[in-house]
Amino acid sequence: MSDGLAARVRHLEDRAEIEELIARYAVAVDDRDFDTLTDMFTNDAIFHNVRGIEQGRDKVIAYYRERLGEFGPTYHIPHARALDFGDEDHARGIVMAHAELAIGNETYMVALRYYDRYRREQGRWRFHERKVRQLYAMPMAELPRGLAKPLRKRWPGAAPAAADLPPADVLTQSSGH
Repeated sequence: MSDGLAARVRHLEDRAEIEELIARYAVAVDDRDFDTLTDMFTNDAIFHNVRGIEQGRDKVIAYYRERLGEFGPTYHIPHARALDFGDEDHARGIVMAHAELAIGNETYMVALRYYDRYRREQGRWRFHERKVRQLYAMPMAELPRGLAKPLRKRWPGAAPAAADLPPADVLTQSSGH
C-alpha cells in the first residue's frame, strides 16, 4: 500500500475510532459505567461542565459520579459530529447532542454541544478536553414554548438563565440589530 493510501486509511480509522468513543461515552454515562468512562479520558483531562472546570481524570470522574447521582434515568443522544485533525495524535471536534434526564418527578430535555479535544494516549483515542454548552435545558413540558424564551436554561432549584448557544452576538446579527 502506498504511503498516501496508508495515511488516508489511517485517517478514516482514526475518525471511526473517535466516533465510536463519542457513542460509547453516551452509553457509559447513561449506564453509570464509571470504569469505562474513566478509560475514555486522558490522565490530564479537562472537563468544562455546568458547575465549573474539573482538571485531571480522577476529578472529572468524581464530578460525573456526583452529578449523575442527582438524576434518575438519563439518555444521551449524540447527533452530528465535525472532526478536524491537527496531527496523527491530536484532533478537535464539535458534537451536537440531546439528553433526556429524569430529575425528581420531571423529565428534562437538554440540547447541547460538546467542544472536544481528543488525544491518542497509549494507542487509543481519548477525550483530553470537553466543554459543554447548552442551547436549552428545561422540563420537557415547557419545550413547546420554551425554546422561544430568552432564559432557556431552567434547572430545578436555580433561577432561569440565558443559554450558552447560540452566542448573543449571533442572535443580534441575525435579528438585524
